[in-house]
Amino acid sequence: MLNGRLYRLSWLVAALALLVALLTLESPGGTPDPPLPPAFDAMAARGIAADLATVAPERVPGTVGDAASAKWMADQLAAIPGASPVARQRFSVAAPSGRVVTENVYVSLPARGGQAAPGALVISAPRDTPPGVRGGESGSAVLVQLARALGTVARNRPVFIVSTGASTLGNAGARWFVSRFSGTPLTAAVSLDDPAGVPDGLHIWDDGQDARRSIPMAAAAEQAATRADAPLAPVPGPFAQIAAMGLPQTSGDQAAYIALGLPSVSLASRPESPLVGGNLATEDALGDAGRTAEGLISSLDRADALPAPAAGLVINSRELRPIMSRVVILLLALPLLVAALDLAVRLRRAGVRLLPFVAALLWRLLPVVVAVLVAHLLAIAGMLPTPAGGWPPLAEAVPFDLPAVVAILLSVGAGVLTWMIVRHRAMRRDAEVASRAATGVIALGVVTVLLWLVSPFALLIALPAAHCALIVTRATRPWQVIALAAVAVTPVVLLVWWASSRIDRGIPYSSWYLMETTVAGGRGVIGPMLAAAVLVIVWSLGSLVMSRVRRGLVAAGPYRPVPTEDERLARRGRRPLPSLTRRGRERRAAREGAVDRSRS
Repeated sequence: MLNGRLYRLSWLVAALALLVALLTLESPGGTPDPPLPPAFDAMAARGIAADLATVAPERVPGTVGDAASAKWMADQLAAIPGASPVARQRFSVAAPSGRVVTENVYVSLPARGGQAAPGALVISAPRDTPPGVRGGESGSAVLVQLARALGTVARNRPVFIVSTGASTLGNAGARWFVSRFSGTPLTAAVSLDDPAGVPDGLHIWDDGQDARRSIPMAAAAEQAATRADAPLAPVPGPFAQIAAMGLPQTSGDQAAYIALGLPSVSLASRPESPLVGGNLATEDALGDAGRTAEGLISSLDRADALPAPAAGLVINSRELRPIMSRVVILLLALPLLVAALDLAVRLRRAGVRLLPFVAALLWRLLPVVVAVLVAHLLAIAGMLPTPAGGWPPLAEAVPFDLPAVVAILLSVGAGVLTWMIVRHRAMRRDAEVASRAATGVIALGVVTVLLWLVSPFALLIALPAAHCALIVTRATRPWQVIALAAVAVTPVVLLVWWASSRIDRGIPYSSWYLMETTVAGGRGVIGPMLAAAVLVIVWSLGSLVMSRVRRGLVAAGPYRPVPTEDERLARRGRRPLPSLTRRGRERRAAREGAVDRSRS
C-alpha cells in the first residue's frame, strides 16, 4: 500500500530541510548588566524565614495557618520604605475538596528617579504549602528582604511586591492578581518558589500550562545567576522540553503569568515539581537566591520589553525560534503527509469512495468519546477529583481509591457497551481491508495537520507511532510488526516517566494521574480529542496488520491500496474473499482445475 520510493524521497527532502533549519539556531539574548552589584542581606533573610516558620509552619489554602501567614506578610510589607499601603485580595478558588477562600497580599513601589520606562515589574512568592508539608519559607523571606532593598534605590519602572495564595491550587493567586491589573501595563514577572530550600543549585522554570515558555527570561535569569556566582542546575534536555510543551505540567506561578502573555520565570531550589518541604534554608543558599533575584530585577528595570512567551527549544544553549520549531515538526511529518496525499490521489483515480471507510473510523472513535464523556460526568458528580482552578491539581488531590476504581469501571463499561453496539457498523467493510487501511492513512494525515496547528509538540510525541502505523502496512514478517509496535509506544512510556518526575510519583500512579486529569477537563478538550483520534487510527491500522499476522497473510506481501475485482465482488456477497496465502491459492487453483476437467 505504501509507496516506499516516494516515502524515502520525502525523508531525504525533510532531512535536507532539517539541516537548514538547525543552522538558524541563535542566542536567546539577554538583559543589560545591572548598574551596581547586588548587596542582598542573607542574614536578615534567614531571620525572616525563621519568623514565618514559627508563625505558620503549615499554610494550606483556606486554613488557619494560611490566614496567619497572610497577616504576617501584611505586617512585613507595611514596613517597606516608600511602598503604597498594603492591599489584600480575597478570592475563592475551586479545589478538589470544594471551594477554598484565601487572599493575595501586595504593595507597589513607584518608579524613583532615572529615566521612567513604561510597564511595571511583578515580583511574587507563593505563600501556601501542600497539605502535610512544612517549609517553603525562603520564597517569602527573599521577597520581603528584596522589597526592603528596592524601596531605597532608584528605579526606572514601578514594581509590585506580591505574596500569592493558592499557588498549590492551579496557581490561582497569581492568575487572580494579574487579571485584576488589566489597566496597568506589565513588562515581566519573577516568582520566588522556595529558591533556597535545598542548596543543590538554582533551578529556573520557564514553562507554562499552555505549551509556551519564556526562553529569553530564562536566559536573563541564567545571566543574573552567573553574575551572582550562584550555582545553576543543569538545563533540561530536548526531550524534557518537548514533553513540557506537548503535555504541560508545572506547579510554578510563572505559568499563570505566561498564560497572559507576560515573560516570566520562577527561581526554585528543586526541579519543576511540587514543594516537598525540608529544613530552614541556609544563609549561603538564601544569599545565592537573593543576589540572583536582585540582579535579575535590576537588569529588567533597564531592559527593553522582552519577547512574549512562545513554543521554542533550547539546544546547546542556543534557541530554535518558535516559527522554526513549527517548521521542523512539520518537516518530520512530511513523509506521512506525502504518503497520505499519494494514497488519496490513487484511490480517487480508482473511483473508490472514502466516505464509508471514514465513517467506519468514526464508529471506532465513538466508544472512546463515550468513555471519556462518562468519566468527565463522574468527575463533575464528585467521584473523580476536578481541576484545581481549572488546571490539573496536585498529585495528592488525585488518589487512586475505591470511588476512582468504580469510576474507571463505569467509564470502561460504557465504552465497551458502545463498541458492542457499533461494532458491526465499524467492521462490516473488512472485505476491502486494503482500502480501509489506505483511508486510515489519509485520515491520519488530516489529524496530523490539525494536531500540528493546535499543539505541534504533542504531534512530535505522536509522530513515531504514526510513522510506525504507516510502515507496518508493508511488513512481511511478524517480528517486524513487534519491533514497530515497540518503537511506537516508546515515546508514550518516556512521557509517563517524565511526568512521574514532575509530580514526584511512580510510573503506575503517573499513568493514572495523566488519564484522570485529562478526562476531568484539566488539559483542555481539543488536544486530547485529537490525540484520541490518532490513537484510534493507529490502533485500527495495527489491528488490520495483526489480523493478517494471525491468519498467516503477512508473508503474502503488503496491502494494495486499490481493491481487486474479487474484493469488490466479495464485499457485495457474490464471490468469497480470495485467500492470499500460498496454500489458499493452491486450493483455489485445484478447484478451478477440477471445474475445467468436469466441463471437458
